[in-house]
Amino acid sequence: MAVNTARLTSQAIDAYLRKLSEPVMVNARLLGILKAKGRISFNHDEHEILWRVRYVRNEPTSNPGFPTDVTFNAPVRITSAKLPWRSYAMGEYIHKIEKLQGRSDRTQFPRLVENVVKWAMDDFQWYMQRVLYNDGDADPMSLHGLESMFAVGGEISGQPVYAPNDNYAGLSTVLGAFGGDVISGSFPTGQMDPQYRAWSPIVVNYTHTAFKTGSEESNWQNNWKKATRFARTWLLAGQGIDPDIMVMHPDLERQARDSTDPYAQLQVTAKSPIVDLGIKTLLFEGLELVSDAFCPADTAYLLPSAKMELLSMQGQLVAFNKTTDVYQADMLLFDFYGNMKFDSPAYFAKLRK
Repeated sequence: MAVNTARLTSQAIDAYLRKLSEPVMVNARLLGILKAKGRISFNHDEHEILWRVRYVRNEPTSNPGFPTDVTFNAPVRITSAKLPWRSYAMGEYIHKIEKLQGRSDRTQFPRLVENVVKWAMDDFQWYMQRVLYNDGDADPMSLHGLESMFAVGGEISGQPVYAPNDNYAGLSTVLGAFGGDVISGSFPTGQMDPQYRAWSPIVVNYTHTAFKTGSEESNWQNNWKKATRFARTWLLAGQGIDPDIMVMHPDLERQARDSTDPYAQLQVTAKSPIVDLGIKTLLFEGLELVSDAFCPADTAYLLPSAKMELLSMQGQLVAFNKTTDVYQADMLLFDFYGNMKFDSPAYFAKLRK
């Protein structure tokens, strides 16, 4: 019986590679941002991802002089947030006959190994880039991506935002879940105790009429500048956080380019760690805009890169191991052990319909 090769011979692969193109490959934008900003860390060995969250502030009182009258108390200011580790794995193989058919210098069998590894790494990276947007609470096997903290209820009366209604790292994002009160107004523009909004992100409805001008349609193309400024303003006013990156679906970037006006021009970013890595960005009032094909449609995120981190339990993001079975086929295993961590949902904003 003839022995058949499951895939191309290494001779054919070698010839094919000379004119190879990869139309299916999409740049890993969000992974690139994390790498450029130094927000990927390795060799973690904790039982779980655990960090302490301070959600209450103490407050001094005026001191009338002598005798000093001070109240001493021990307020509970800290709670713990925790996430589990997640794992992904992928396998490849090279059959013995593939190795036997390409041993001469002319056919360069090592290229087969190189490219099987290269393609597998690219495929793994492509998949990792997508799950960075996942909801890790909705899927108990998924990495805790951006959508793990942005579930909402209805709109808050009188505000162009939705009411946060999620659970991230074991803690509720609902307003007031940590206690505290609203002093005046409403979230996010009103005055309130710090703990009232301590774990609550800002989710802006960019089609809200609050951003509407005249008779123009209330949509992303017409409203994105005002909606972005609104989210940045109240992240800064509420948490002292000024995001440095806005990641959006490519179609939203296209509409943003089409909507430039004399007061808000988009410029190509000349110099930044992200640009140095080869990812082109636009600049809007000091905020780098990045389009990402993996970003959910009709969605943009305001990200303070210093408050997010991709953690790996291994010495590299995707580890590679090779073994040979009894049939002398090479078995290639690629795996990831880690998770995504955001210091607090309250440091982030999402813009959606």
